[in-house]
Amino acid sequence: MSEKILINHKTVVFTKHARERLDLRRVGEDMIIQVMRSPIATHKKEDGKIKFVGKSMGAKVHVIGKPIPEQNKWLVISLWVRGEDDAGNFVTRRKYRREKPDVLSRVTTMVFLLLIFFLVFAFYLSQSG
Repeated sequence: MSEKILINHKTVVFTKHARERLDLRRVGEDMIIQVMRSPIATHKKEDGKIKFVGKSMGAKVHVIGKPIPEQNKWLVISLWVRGEDDAGNFVTRRKYRREKPDVLSRVTTMVFLLLIFFLVFAFYLSQSG
């Protein structure tokens, strides 16, 4: 039945949570409707919800929706943009990998190690002579 429900601005309604996500993530309703109309992938859940995954304006958008056949509408429950936090900032998902240190911290580490080497070397020379 859900395949027969059109997806447009009149048939897609948003929960309060989804509206908050639209505002926080700076995502427009047009992007959500585009993803729901032309998803890259869909995942049907046992509870009747459908996860739509698609691209819109270069962003990978995830939408959780549920058909409401009695009203001939779609209910958007939640949404997010892959790789962004709520404020729209890009985030990395490095859970188990160490971040690479920047150049300044590498140079600082090298200078520190050289200083320790010279101190140990000077101590060794003072003890042997």
